Amino acid sequence: MLVALKEWDVVCEALGSGRQIIVIRKGGIAEGKDGLRFEHEEFALLPTFFHQQSERVVPEADFAARQAGTEGERESVEIRHAATLVWHKVVTDRAILSKLQAFHILAPAEVESRFEQKPGPGVQIALLRVYRLDPPRSVAWRKSFGGCRSWAEIEEDLLETCSRVSVLSDERFAELERELRAILG
Repeated sequence: MLVALKEWDVVCEALGSGRQIIVIRKGGIAEGKDGLRFEHEEFALLPTFFHQQSERVVPEADFAARQAGTEGERESVEIRHAATLVWHKVVTDRAILSKLQAFHILAPAEVESRFEQKPGPGVQIALLRVYRLDPPRSVAWRKSFGGCRSWAEIEEDLLETCSRVSVLSDERFAELERELRAILG
């Protein structure tokens, strides 16, 4: 089995290009009052279209190239990237959010919306080291991949059968991490 973090297709592409290095999450409804928990150090990125809309990302996000689809019509999904969790932090200071814009593609209104979601003000910021899988692998779409939950399980451990290439050099990743730590304290 392989654990996969479900994320919008457009965000998976931003992570996979190095344009985005963090995820800003609260958690799905199915995850209960505690919300999302980052319990896995290594995982695949499972691109979804669930709730993906162009107004929820910045215009530069190349959304047109990542058109929204309908989950129920999918027969398969291509897993193109994997990630390791470097660290995560809960942010409850709204003033920090605008300082994070260079590290992600979410529209400011989307970040604010996530910040205000129940159970209370705040979001989780997770720094991910992202890798391109070579070759990418298609897996059959399963009903369990849908819905309001952050994690899914893929029956085959793709990370054992694919090579991984970091989308950012060690130097560039370290530079971005230093900048991010300076903002978050």
